[in-house]
Amino acid sequence: MKKSEKAFLVVSILVIISLFIFSNFQEPVEPKDFVKNKTFTNYSTSFFNFEITRYPSNVEIRSTEQVNGTAFIGFVTDPWNINFGVIPGNGTFVTRNIELTNKKGTNSKIILKAYGNITPLVFFSKNNFVLKPREKVAIDIFLFSNKTKAGNYTGEIDVIAQKPIYNFLPIS
Repeated sequence: MKKSEKAFLVVSILVIISLFIFSNFQEPVEPKDFVKNKTFTNYSTSFFNFEITRYPSNVEIRSTEQVNGTAFIGFVTDPWNINFGVIPGNGTFVTRNIELTNKKGTNSKIILKAYGNITPLVFFSKNNFVLKPREKVAIDIFLFSNKTKAGNYTGEIDVIAQKPIYNFLPIS
């Protein structure tokens, strides 16, 4: 086999392997129905395991005229619930917090995604990062009601953990 033929074969194999690997980086599909309680979903590709924790999320935004000096507040004590409550629509910030721990012996890539009509109101203090083995991180989930019409906003917030099946595929 000539040197140029070997080089072509090596490049061809690398291209095929790259296409196979990149075809396994699938973004989760937007849920058709939003969860009512904290829910766990798992799926795998040829090279990665994905663990998705799905949290219901909602907020009721009231106009400042509706609040009229009196505000009704309620507390949600369920640790799985990312309910932002009832807030005025004049640029109010509300925060919820989740804590993540990597109990596995390999790095995990963490991606947070919001779905539903609550999506444009939600921001994360940290997103698209690597969580090292036995590392713990707290993430603030902010909701900002600026320039938002009064109404109910619902959806779900997903925490996606991507973990390699094989050690030769490091996540960084």
